[in-house]
Amino acid sequence: MEATERPELDRLAEAITAVAGIRERIPLTDLLREMALNILILARIASSRIADGRDREEIESATDHLVSGLRHAAWQHPHPPPNP
Repeated sequence: MEATERPELDRLAEAITAVAGIRERIPLTDLLREMALNILILARIASSRIADGRDREEIESATDHLVSGLRHAAWQHPHPPPNP
């Protein structure tokens, strides 16, 4: 991975890669919920920097729609029983 001037983005990318490596051990419902939360957080951080209210509202609305879809998908999948 090429280093950037923003080490926090590098750390985020490395963390995402690490999670992808263990994705078989993480239940799908958990992945969907975590993905929804992460998208919501990142979109809110980004949209708070947009001066134009209409553009900000468009991004937040699209984010809310995506997050709702991910959460709905998580609710539709049964949570696997815990490992003994």
